[in-house]
Amino acid sequence: LATCGWVLGPPKDRALFDNLLPKEMPMSCINRNVGFAPVETGFARVEGRPQWAIPWLEDDPALIIPQLWVGRMRRDAADALAYGCTGLLGIHWRTRVLGPNVSALAKAAWDQKGWNPYLGRKIEIPDPKTTEGREGGAAAAFPSNAIADTERDSLYQTVTYNMAAYRLNVPNGTYTVRLQFCEPHYNEIGKRVFGVTLQGRKAIDKLDLFATVGKDRALDYTFPGIEVANGLLDIQFDSLVEFPCLAALVVEGQGLTRKINCGGPAFEDYEADLPQSNEDKRPRDLPAEDFYIDWARAEFGREVAAPAAQLFTKLDGGPDLGIGKRRETYLPRPSTWVHGPGGIRPDSRPWDQVRQEYAFVDDLAALRSRVRGAGNLERFDYWLNTMRYLKAVGQVNCTWGRFNAALDKVKKEPDKDRHRQLARATLLPIRQELIEQVREVHRSLLASITTTGGMGTVANWQQHLLPSLLDQPGKELAEILGEPLPPEAGPSDTYDGPPRLIVPTVRTSLMTGEDLRLKVIALGAQKPRASDLYWRPLGQGPFEKVPLEHVARSVYSVQLPAAQIGESDIEYYVQASVGTGTIRFPASAPAVSQAVVILTRN
Repeated sequence: LATCGWVLGPPKDRALFDNLLPKEMPMSCINRNVGFAPVETGFARVEGRPQWAIPWLEDDPALIIPQLWVGRMRRDAADALAYGCTGLLGIHWRTRVLGPNVSALAKAAWDQKGWNPYLGRKIEIPDPKTTEGREGGAAAAFPSNAIADTERDSLYQTVTYNMAAYRLNVPNGTYTVRLQFCEPHYNEIGKRVFGVTLQGRKAIDKLDLFATVGKDRALDYTFPGIEVANGLLDIQFDSLVEFPCLAALVVEGQGLTRKINCGGPAFEDYEADLPQSNEDKRPRDLPAEDFYIDWARAEFGREVAAPAAQLFTKLDGGPDLGIGKRRETYLPRPSTWVHGPGGIRPDSRPWDQVRQEYAFVDDLAALRSRVRGAGNLERFDYWLNTMRYLKAVGQVNCTWGRFNAALDKVKKEPDKDRHRQLARATLLPIRQELIEQVREVHRSLLASITTTGGMGTVANWQQHLLPSLLDQPGKELAEILGEPLPPEAGPSDTYDGPPRLIVPTVRTSLMTGEDLRLKVIALGAQKPRASDLYWRPLGQGPFEKVPLEHVARSVYSVQLPAAQIGESDIEYYVQASVGTGTIRFPASAPAVSQAVVILTRN
């Protein structure tokens, strides 16, 4: 039994459970802010028990696109070691597309020599309760929300949430404190309830912003006569339901005025939000070039290792914007949380501007002719198709933005005949562009699918994204035109790519007495004439053939009984005859087939 959550413990003391739970019980937590925040510093204050840090190998807002976090994995592993963690896990949904991240974290769990600048050094964590700043929390902005009961909408459109306290250095004396609130997110009573303590005394027992004034409405509380005797004004927030939030605060007294725009930049006479009082000034990512040189050599071969490593290194991680804040990434990020993980949004920017962010895709493609070996080429093409898919998603977002802008113009046309003509002349051509670009998304995506996680990305597109991207706008356009859309303005249900063999679960080991069972997908416009498994003892003798059994549509299965396998390691490959050609898994077969190690139970 172990603890695990978004945090190690409550805001007032992240290490609190260390004093309450048996020492044999491990304590763990995932990094906050879906991995953009570093490893919880509270681990450093836990002693005498197992501790497991859990970095994010990927975040779910961008669940449909590649994410490169080698430098971040190294930083998180280095921090976990410095804080005394005894275990290192990674949270993720997918597998192959996270290969560099998984490899970096796994290697860091064994050895950190050569790249960890803090190796062997204890990291001192400042005490947030004795220094000015914000304890915990993150910023959120709602620039489109119109705020009632104020002429300063911008002040209430940004908030800090999930903070434990704000502390300000002030001369000793008596002060008036004004706390400025707004509920920018919830639409129901009871979703956010919290209390406030000023200088150790309860100022607000139980505050439900929505129940008090509703959503998007300014609410200020003023507290006079607040005594400070130790040079530090302490404002603490007690979470009762969900996260406390604060839009701004004002402190006046002793000839001093401090105004803080919580969660936002400087605004009029308000200063920008305070940094975290224990903010880590080190870079979020550690260098990753040496990793990518080794990785690219293993993946693609020595012929392109150096330029490929340079390209991936430049795409890894992102610029620091401050710990605890969302940040940009060097790899374009055309996906975010929209009614669930892996969403997309219309991009109002012109594609000619945005496409410059994807220039690296052509740079990667230029290396392809130098790759040698079928296995190296398959792995290179996997990443090339993955990056082409990423670029195609970015273009779809821009075309979607163009479609929506044109739709707004059509809707504003009062004349019905002109209304229909305008839709046919402007909306329909953009719709057809969008259809072709979605087709290109799927061409590149399906060319890169090798795992169950990859098929999950296809499902996300079909079930989560296409209804709002194509289905609903298509119905609306047909209503405007007064007739069904032409076939070229609708999505295709046929596969037009090259034939491929996909083995979603590649068995690399078996227990003695375990059958080898494989699921095989024959992706293609034509059904294979023949499809077989070839196997033999590892490196010995001729291959034996076992026909695949057809399950349904393009799905096949095959089983090799344990009695035939015996106790010796084996190798296998799958082969199918399609049209006039032959396709195999793995791509390097039969010269290099898939090895399977037979494990013996003790």
